[in-house]
Amino acid sequence: MTTIRRSFVPALLAGAAVLPGYATANDLLDRYHDALDQDRNLRAAQYARDAAIEARPQALSAFLPRLNASGSHERSHNEITTSSSRIITDPTNPAPNASSRIDFYNSFDQGQVQLSQTLWSQEAFQRLKQADISVAQAEASFRSAQQSLILRLAQAYFEVLAASDALRTGSAERAATERQWAQAERRREVGLATIIDVQETRAAFDASIATVIAAERRLANAQRALEEITGREADPGQALAEEMPLKPPAPASVEHWLDATRSDNYELRIARLATEIAARNVSAVRARHYPTLSLSATYTESLNSSERNADSTRSGIGLSVNLPIYAGGLIASQVRQASALGLQSKASEESTQRTVERQTRDAFQGVISGIASVRATQAAMRSAQLALESSQLGLKVGTRTEVDVLTALRNLYSAQRSYSQSRYDYLLSVLNLKRQAGQLAANDLADIDALLVPASAEPGSAVVTPVPSSAPAPR
Repeated sequence: MTTIRRSFVPALLAGAAVLPGYATANDLLDRYHDALDQDRNLRAAQYARDAAIEARPQALSAFLPRLNASGSHERSHNEITTSSSRIITDPTNPAPNASSRIDFYNSFDQGQVQLSQTLWSQEAFQRLKQADISVAQAEASFRSAQQSLILRLAQAYFEVLAASDALRTGSAERAATERQWAQAERRREVGLATIIDVQETRAAFDASIATVIAAERRLANAQRALEEITGREADPGQALAEEMPLKPPAPASVEHWLDATRSDNYELRIARLATEIAARNVSAVRARHYPTLSLSATYTESLNSSERNADSTRSGIGLSVNLPIYAGGLIASQVRQASALGLQSKASEESTQRTVERQTRDAFQGVISGIASVRATQAAMRSAQLALESSQLGLKVGTRTEVDVLTALRNLYSAQRSYSQSRYDYLLSVLNLKRQAGQLAANDLADIDALLVPASAEPGSAVVTPVPSSAPAPR
């Protein structure tokens, strides 16, 4: 899969370096560096990874020594009463019992230090292996979030560019329909057009104003979405170069991409690791049937303030074996439960594999169809331009009407919008295909930066107010 990683996008964009007028700034890549610090989704994924990494030292702690210390202090009041019978010499006059009472206070201090070491536990061993897999899964999830950020950033960035293109196109359409309306008014004044022509062109002008308003809203929303990811103002002021190389996927076989997906796709890798974690969990739960072996050492010291109570020290070392024989069926139930969860993870893994393979095929086809779509919309735009010129010529010689010219004008600007959007869709398909194969990286954004040029005109933000119907058309 290394061949795919190194050759696809660079080969796809190889013509960018030799085309004149290409941007030299790495605007998209710079925004990605901003997003690495500002995107909250990636930051959350990073914290989740950092938390998951702690699973290993926690599992390893079961095999490390544990040292505990405890102490207590007790103050007590003691009363001891003793009695004894005197020797009886006269049965008719027994002597009274003799008694004595002892009253004293005592402070009792005790301290204990205990060292324990697990020598062997099959369950702890399986948990340690499970923790290693969990760490690998957390890292895969973070890498997946990084690739997701690249794709989300590109989508948001292209949406800003596409919205800017749409606003420029809408502004141009508004100006063209305004001129067409003025021309229809002049032609009506000399008897070459009807009031219907004027009304049609006026309606087209009003509709173009609504289009500009919608485009301005789309651009503002797209800029806010990009700012949400990067944390800074989103006004690229760039556009795709007119001459953009269109290259099919390399390798050209979808099977190569499917192989890359099966081995490198992060979503599939996460699902596989989840299956391994579930399998280790089954082994760990089943190991609760096995004995555990541990070593312990204890030292205890007791001190008394009263001379009547002796001080003492005690130390000992011992080896213990714990063998569970019967736990009321609990362990057997836990094994069945873990086994069912393992089967669930396996089914989810198979579902994920089918999904990513379908998505890879779709992304592969998206690149191919994207090339065809760009070429088709480009041809449609050229045809619409020729149709407009023919309609304008026909209007001059009387074979076309204002409505015909207006229809051709609308078709041209519609084709321009479709052409602009198709190029962004094509680039997104390229990035999406690489993401499915697990090969999407920041360098791909730098390659796209090479295709950007400064926008020919900044989109305006002012909305043209429609001219009242009672007023003459602008001249």
